[in-house]
Amino acid sequence: MSRAARTRLSAQERELQILHAATRVFARSNYRLAGTADIALEAGISEPTIYKYFPSKKYLFIRILKRIGERILDIWNEAASTEEGDARSGLSRIGRVYMESLRTHPDDLKVQFQALAESDDPDIAHQLRENHKAYVRFLAQLIDLGKRDGVVRGDVDPYGAAWLLNSIGFTLTLVRLLGFDKDVGEQRVVDMIDGYLDWVAGATERHRNDES
Repeated sequence: MSRAARTRLSAQERELQILHAATRVFARSNYRLAGTADIALEAGISEPTIYKYFPSKKYLFIRILKRIGERILDIWNEAASTEEGDARSGLSRIGRVYMESLRTHPDDLKVQFQALAESDDPDIAHQLRENHKAYVRFLAQLIDLGKRDGVVRGDVDPYGAAWLLNSIGFTLTLVRLLGFDKDVGEQRVVDMIDGYLDWVAGATERHRNDES
C-alpha cells in the first residue's frame, strides 16, 4: 500500500482497518503469539501507526472482543424483531443467524473462543463476562416476553433458559471450529435448536395433551 493511499483513510476508517487486520491475525494464531508487527504487516501500515489508535496489544484484543459482542447483539436484535412474529419465532431466527455467522464471520467467533484461554487476565476475563452477560440478558428478556405472550411455558426460568441457549451457541462454535459440522449436518443442528425451543414453549406437553 502506498503512503498516499494510507493517508486517504479517516481516523475511524484506520481504526476499523486495524481491527479487521488484528482479528484475522489473532484468528489464525492466538493472542500470545500474534504481535503488533504481524498486525501492521496484515494491515499494510507501520507498527507505530497501531499505537496511535490502540495503546497496547491487550487493549486492541479487548476492543475486538467488545466489537464482536456488539455485532452479535445487533444481529440478534434484528432477527428477533417482534414485527416479524412472536418471541418463540424470534429465538428460532436467532439460532439460524448464529449458524450463518459461523460461516460468514468465523474469525470473530474464533477470537472470542480463543479468549477463554486468556481468562487468567482479569481485563480479558472481564470483557468476556460482559459479552456473555449481555447475550444472556438479551435472550432472557426475549424468553420473558414469550412468557407474557403465552408462547413460552409459565414455569420456565428466563435466566436459566437463556444460559442454556447461550451454551448451545457455545457448542455450535465448538462444532464449527473442530470441523464436526460436516458430520453433524445443518439439519441436525436446526433440529437441536428447535427441539429445545419446543420444550421451552411447551410444545411437547401440548402434543401429549392433544393425543390423550
